[in-house]
Amino acid sequence: MKRFAFCGAAGVFVAVLFTSIPAQVTGQGLSPEVEAQITELFADFDFAESPGASVAVIRHGEIIYSRGFGSAQLEYGIPVTPSTIFHVASVSKQFTAMAVLLLAAEGKLGLDDDVRSYMPEVPDLGAVITPRHLLQHTSGVRDQWELLIMSGWRFSDVITKEDVRSLLSKQRELNFEPGSRYLYSNMGFSLAADLVERVAGMPFQDFVQERIFEPLGMEGTHVHDDHQHVVPNRAYSYAAVDDGFENRVLSYANHGATSLFTTAEDLVTWLDNFRTADVGSPELFETMQTRAVLTSGDTVGYALGVSVARFRGLQRVGHSGADAGFRSSVSWFPEHELGIAVLTNLASGDPVRRDRDIAMILLEDELLPVPEEGPDEADSAGDIVHLTPQELAVFEGRFPSPIGVAEFEVRAGDLWAVSPDTARLTPTSSNTFEADDFPVALTFHVSEVADSVTLLQRESGISIVARREITPPDFMNYVGHYYSPEIEAIYEVRRTEDGLSVYHIKLGEVAINYEGAADRFGSTQYPIGSVRFTRDESGDVDGFRLTQGRVLNLRFVRMDGGLPR
Repeated sequence: MKRFAFCGAAGVFVAVLFTSIPAQVTGQGLSPEVEAQITELFADFDFAESPGASVAVIRHGEIIYSRGFGSAQLEYGIPVTPSTIFHVASVSKQFTAMAVLLLAAEGKLGLDDDVRSYMPEVPDLGAVITPRHLLQHTSGVRDQWELLIMSGWRFSDVITKEDVRSLLSKQRELNFEPGSRYLYSNMGFSLAADLVERVAGMPFQDFVQERIFEPLGMEGTHVHDDHQHVVPNRAYSYAAVDDGFENRVLSYANHGATSLFTTAEDLVTWLDNFRTADVGSPELFETMQTRAVLTSGDTVGYALGVSVARFRGLQRVGHSGADAGFRSSVSWFPEHELGIAVLTNLASGDPVRRDRDIAMILLEDELLPVPEEGPDEADSAGDIVHLTPQELAVFEGRFPSPIGVAEFEVRAGDLWAVSPDTARLTPTSSNTFEADDFPVALTFHVSEVADSVTLLQRESGISIVARREITPPDFMNYVGHYYSPEIEAIYEVRRTEDGLSVYHIKLGEVAINYEGAADRFGSTQYPIGSVRFTRDESGDVDGFRLTQGRVLNLRFVRMDGGLPR
């Protein structure tokens, strides 16, 4: 495919020949058939009018496939090549982890030290947070992106290191006790990069450049923590729309969690370092790939900056990334010394699937078959189980539906239907029942809010859904202004015709729905998730807790009568 386009700079126009970049095959190489199979996975990118992808594969230390598809910059028709530089988002995290591990190997910090022993300006949040917690997403530190969006920022805003540090300095609480659970936190990795700066005594970007990128020959790689930095040969970011594509602006100027600029070939060179340990050591990489163990004893699938799991029977170490329209995925299969990097500048580019597809082509004879699906859980519902009266009481109440009102209550240790017909119900699982003498199957679905229950009734081939009748509270009790000192944001709770809404000057107005339990509301519209109002000792509403994604129980205090201190 050949196409001429023109790019302009400073009044000078230069003709650019757009050509599909052929696969670069070296060393062992690939058979033409296998090479064609991999190339076919990216056929939908192989047009000058489309955003593109850069792909590289390394095996036993030699790059066996490297190719670009589509356009790096649609505005100028510049093609993607193996040397095109992409923003790779969270793929950055493994390099932050490596920087911390290098310092730990030199005895300059301990993975289980208190971060505040190196950075006393970090707020005392009531528990010890360690570098290991930060790198395993078990710290309880709230996520920076969620907090920024809740406070009215947009992802297209310039977000600097200083902005993130300021946000951290205002934190008052953790999501949870460090080490007790896993919850992805970008702010944890931003803090880890700042820790590297403090301990190493030099800028983070300089440390990783000198200690990781340069020794490995990663010439197309840098930490992009200055949004005004001019980067030749870079890809821009896009999303598909009905009539083509649109720009997805990315102006990040921060580090640690994201902002690595690199190429597919540089990334597979890095992946091969898991084999050679030219940077680091075998012991360091063993530590890096040791999965997190929670205080409960449970093991999670995340280690230090990388995910570690089995893929079709084979060990896989990897990570994906997503910012604006950039999407990325890398995989390392240590048993076969195989590394794969797929980078795209299209929001719907799905590099994770394509990465896996390449692995399935190259490791076809080594992979276990896809496991067959087990028996449907409903097949085991015929066994009678025993529920206590307390467990049965959850299902009591009136359930209006288009065919009438079903009503249930507990009598003498059993759940009974008392309207429209009277029948004892026999439990067949913790939430399914059959009616004595009636061909009816009932399934109760209880939300996290115990008072919110939905009933699915199946009878004679017909399914009917009903929600338990609730008596809503006086919505006017919640109306007012609320302030979060952690994100310095004011939300107004308003009375609407249908109930309540939350208004913010930049987020707009979002409806919140009563969930049937005391003081609990929720919305499916980002970033307003679960809203749980709180009350003082007199029973008056004094604030609420907001939970959305990677931020749990963010405190807002009622400020009617003045801004709280």
